[in-house]
Amino acid sequence: MARDNNSRFAILATLLAFGLVGGISLLLWLLTGRVDRAVPLQANNSDSVALNKDLPEAVRSRVSMGEEVLFPDASDAKRESVEAIAQGNFADAVTTFNATLLNDPNDPESFIYRSNARIANQKVLTIAVVAPAGVSSAIGLEILRGAAQAQDDINRNGGVDGIPVMLVLVDDENDPELAQAIAAGLVDDPSVLGVVGHYSSDVTLATAPIYEAGELVTITPVSTAVDLSGLSPYLYRTVPTDSFASAALAAYMLYYQEDKSVAVFFDSTSDLSASFKAEFNSFVRAWGGDVIAEYDLSDEQLDADVLLSEELLTDAGDRVDALMIAASPSTREAAAKVINANQNERTVLGGDELYSREILEATGSDSQAMVVAVPWHLLSRDTDEGFVEASRDLWEGDVSWRTATAYDAVVAIAAGLDSDASREGLKNALDDNNFSVDSATGPIVFLPSGDRRQVDRLVTVEPGTRSGTGYDFVPFVVE
Repeated sequence: MARDNNSRFAILATLLAFGLVGGISLLLWLLTGRVDRAVPLQANNSDSVALNKDLPEAVRSRVSMGEEVLFPDASDAKRESVEAIAQGNFADAVTTFNATLLNDPNDPESFIYRSNARIANQKVLTIAVVAPAGVSSAIGLEILRGAAQAQDDINRNGGVDGIPVMLVLVDDENDPELAQAIAAGLVDDPSVLGVVGHYSSDVTLATAPIYEAGELVTITPVSTAVDLSGLSPYLYRTVPTDSFASAALAAYMLYYQEDKSVAVFFDSTSDLSASFKAEFNSFVRAWGGDVIAEYDLSDEQLDADVLLSEELLTDAGDRVDALMIAASPSTREAAAKVINANQNERTVLGGDELYSREILEATGSDSQAMVVAVPWHLLSRDTDEGFVEASRDLWEGDVSWRTATAYDAVVAIAAGLDSDASREGLKNALDDNNFSVDSATGPIVFLPSGDRRQVDRLVTVEPGTRSGTGYDFVPFVVE
């Protein structure tokens, strides 16, 4: 019953967003009722990925099917395994990766490279997975865990019409300019049939025109900006837009908490953050609330301790009831300082950038005022329990929504390639009105805009042991 409440609340917010709820009585009833390598990866496979040799080495060195380590802090055993692939010793690579994964079972890069080594001399279907391996490497690893699990499931079940799936990993550093160069390289390589990526909405916005010009389908598992809806006929996503998250948070604030005023923190340098802020503000004002003030997380002069003092948060002569933080990948540290300065005094509403172990670790007990909108939670009622159990066994721990939606993206591409394993076939399949595939987060159905037909869930924070920080995100429960 508790899990049902979270789903129903998300449905409520969606109805509000579309203007379908006419009265507060109904609302309360709903609330309370419930890439180019010196040595190619495979010796006999003509489908080997090889980015244009005219591209800068800085671009080509960020693409790997197993012959190079992309993520930092690789062990000696992992480097030995990668060297075996680079030399074409695939059986040795599988053996050494087995040992590597015994010591570090939570490493999806090694898992994917081992999977690739197992099918190195076969005809394969290649999907590129773009994820940051630098500053945002923790997020990148979350994405790769989903891609790795999907590849493993697909190949263990016979591949796509008998052909296994190979993943090529790409590190774009979550940098728009670098990502554009990488996108151009992937478009020019005919072996790449589809792309999973990118991470931030800013990067996805920058690369979408390149993929469209090259008629290469991309499915982003994490970019949520409203501006991406309908941006390109070749862009899809397995994550809901910011409209759904904003509506859920605004509904929680105004109708469940009965808070009427909010101060908003955002990153003026991020399209993602600006999109989320604008959507949230629109819902709050439309439903009778007040946005008292806006503050820029990217401002180095921002002093959260001073800002959250009683005197400063009375700009309009009224006390601020709640805070909303529309963080970007580069302003999570500043967001954590705001959460700590709040000291659980006001409700802290936030988008999915706040859903991270790093935020819990940085904010500790001050995190308990947070309410975050996310696409999926492993304890939600509609979660595929089989996926949760399998992922827990595979990675020896719980996975995040980013892992689940990345799993969905690979599964969707594989399903789209089933009848026609070509770029054009994938595009046609995803656009078919009858396209639907079961996944980690429920059926995948794409709207004409490329958006996924799905709503967000709300999660809160309470003491727990799953994350290792002393605090865990849990589904919101109406009391």
